[in-house]
Amino acid sequence: MVLKKYNDKRDFRSTSEPPGRKRRGGKKLHFVVQRHAASRLHYDFRLEVDGVLKSWAIPKGPSLNASDKRLAMMVEDHPLEYRTFEGTIPQGNYGAGEVEIWDKGYYVPLTQGKGENPNKVMREEINNGSLKFVLHGEKLQGEFALVKIKDAKQENAWLLIKHKDEFSVKKKYSAEDYISSDSKVTAYLDKKKKARPSKKVVPISRAKNYKKTEKDKFPEIIKPMLCKIEDTPFDSKEWAFEIKWDGYRAIADLRGTKVKLYSRNGKDFTSTFSNIANALQLQVYDMVLDGEIIAYDAQGKPSFQRLQNMEEENQQAVVFQVFDLLWLNGHSTMELTYLQRKELLSEALQQHELIQYHDFVLEKGKKFFEQARRLGLEGIIAKRVDSSYTPQIRSSEWLKIKVDQTDEVLICGFTAPKGSRKHFGSLVLGKFSEGQLVFCGHVGTGFKDKDLEMLARKMKRFIRKKSPFPERPKTNGKTTWLTPKLVAEIKFTELTKELIYRHPVFMHLRKDKRAEEVDFNMDKMLSEVKPSLKMKSQKNFSGDDKLIRIGRHKVKITNPDKVYFPQLEITKGMVMDYYQQMAPYILPHLKDRPQSMNRFPNGIEGQNFYQKDAADETPAWIATESIFSESTDKNIEYLVCNDKASLAYLNNLGCIELNPWTSKISDIECPTYMVLDLDPSENNNFDDVIEVALVVKEVLDDAKVKGYPKTSGSSGMHIYVPMGNKYPFAQIKDFAHLLMQLVQTRIPELTTLERSLKKRDKGKIYLDYLQNRRGQTLASVYSLRPRKEGTISMPLEWYEVKKGLKPTDFTIFNALDRVKEKGDLFKPVLGRGANILQAIKRLEKL
Repeated sequence: MVLKKYNDKRDFRSTSEPPGRKRRGGKKLHFVVQRHAASRLHYDFRLEVDGVLKSWAIPKGPSLNASDKRLAMMVEDHPLEYRTFEGTIPQGNYGAGEVEIWDKGYYVPLTQGKGENPNKVMREEINNGSLKFVLHGEKLQGEFALVKIKDAKQENAWLLIKHKDEFSVKKKYSAEDYISSDSKVTAYLDKKKKARPSKKVVPISRAKNYKKTEKDKFPEIIKPMLCKIEDTPFDSKEWAFEIKWDGYRAIADLRGTKVKLYSRNGKDFTSTFSNIANALQLQVYDMVLDGEIIAYDAQGKPSFQRLQNMEEENQQAVVFQVFDLLWLNGHSTMELTYLQRKELLSEALQQHELIQYHDFVLEKGKKFFEQARRLGLEGIIAKRVDSSYTPQIRSSEWLKIKVDQTDEVLICGFTAPKGSRKHFGSLVLGKFSEGQLVFCGHVGTGFKDKDLEMLARKMKRFIRKKSPFPERPKTNGKTTWLTPKLVAEIKFTELTKELIYRHPVFMHLRKDKRAEEVDFNMDKMLSEVKPSLKMKSQKNFSGDDKLIRIGRHKVKITNPDKVYFPQLEITKGMVMDYYQQMAPYILPHLKDRPQSMNRFPNGIEGQNFYQKDAADETPAWIATESIFSESTDKNIEYLVCNDKASLAYLNNLGCIELNPWTSKISDIECPTYMVLDLDPSENNNFDDVIEVALVVKEVLDDAKVKGYPKTSGSSGMHIYVPMGNKYPFAQIKDFAHLLMQLVQTRIPELTTLERSLKKRDKGKIYLDYLQNRRGQTLASVYSLRPRKEGTISMPLEWYEVKKGLKPTDFTIFNALDRVKEKGDLFKPVLGRGANILQAIKRLEKL
């Protein structure tokens, strides 16, 4: 039954809404916009199609301003009779509240041809996720569009957009400005407002009789989206800029009868900041908010010190600055763009002296940064205007730009006081690096008298006999050691090569940070210190030439301190160390595969050359395979990398990257996987590559074939498809060619199959299927690339393949942490292969 969902939600013995029955429509297709006060005020936009009303709930109502893009959540179909419905839906019923007609009339599909059935046109456009129509109403007239939001987690998320025409307006438009003076909905809202208790409001959706639906599935605890670090401010039309607050990051969950307020690590803030929690109870809508709890000093500036003394200062001048909206009235908003979320937040959030909407500026990042500097603020945050919200991810779509360099450090000890100083002289600092505690110097300035007393009291409980560092550092006085649990924030001028902070100044303790979080992460290594310092050798790959035992074999290491990446000061020894640590993940993709060696004996700025034949001096314990080459008409003795020792041997030869065959020596003529290589031209950017990659995924989805994407580590992207060693090279190459032809057909303006560089359009991406020929090689997954940024060919999850992603997001400095967290995302590539015949049959049906 077409209207079954509508009927199932309603008890027609209790509500006066019309029962759901499909009707034959007239010659004209009708539309209606109903103003509906339920758990929150919204507008229901309904279009007649195939004898029912296709319906969307629009929180802010429709607009005649062509620059507005109103969020429209598609809901269940309604019967045609509903277009005349006005009145009260009794409490206890679905949608309980008041309904009135805001606008009505008829409409015509914009793309309808002469003699074409309008219902058919609308039906096809709904299926395609893009409707265009002309409204002939009392308030709404002219061309409109309803566009489904692609890749949204909520499949029912659309946007209602007014086209520019004679009926569009340039001024700000609010549907609430066009309400009749005798509106029953307004009267209902006024009555409801007067009935609210002065201290607490519980919306209907939070009442005891509220029943949860599938829409309520949402994480109980959200770990917020995080920023990467940017050194300098910039201007860009693609970015918005906000103040960087110096406070506690907090998530406010208003979905239940009780407000939940907690830190970025899930620590409960509800009792600590009870004034804010009570103020949040007054919010009308079910929401999940992201923001910062801050305290102002006497000059009106954010003061972290004051925030930490809230119990003593009775929470005066504490404010929750809300800058993002993650959930609204039963729907996740995280897949909407930053600007769409901001628009909804500004409309939904009820302003309060303790709850503030955090505004932004567009484009003018440099000027905004200078204003922040003059006002003595900590810095600014830059956010891409089209970015979605990705919890727990430190994303390059949000950037932190600080006025001063600050950092969190661990207090690992204190020295004896000298002169008139009481309690202690200086603090001994440390941080974790690769899981190991590293000495970072001392801080002896910035303390007030009450700081000295407070710190001495807190440090007393963590005193220990032995140094917490693996090797006892040389300190500047007699030291009392501490178990590193207290986290302090300092200001400093620079971080030396030895990881020592220069000119540090104590600012305050950080109660919101855990000790294990205080490590040298990628952002700080790339922006505050020479990146090479992060690579701590585990095999002593440094110093003079030597023999090192790796497993059962001894590997001769020559010139380990030779610099391979001059700009990053990465040495040969550090490259070898990276591969040894990455070995558990990369070796399964190298094992039993011939290697084509691309050697850089003098680093990435020196001459490189390709070598396939193993040299005479190759150790006997390294596996090799003799394979006939038609191009040279002789056998080539390929090296095979099966273990850590072989990996180190190849690195010592100058193999910065690893290039295996797609087939194994056990079945040399049948590849393990197919490769779809997206090779951009000189005028393409990586967003172009991403756009094409998503089209490749569409084609693979149509064929019901799984593809696994990875960055090339250079400028392109590779999508691997498991083949399970079932098909010969020629057959896989032909299948890849077919897929690339389909991709090129779908996005011809951005892609080409022209192999010749001279003939190829410089603004198009080459769809390279020829990588599937016998003997062709590509940089392995997890392979370091000979690029100045030290990039890694990194596997991705498909949700990560979106605009804003960059190959430089994955480097030698952060690759290991990511892989340890996510595991081997490319493991399925080595598994069961696709069925080419079945895939082709599915594609033929399209």
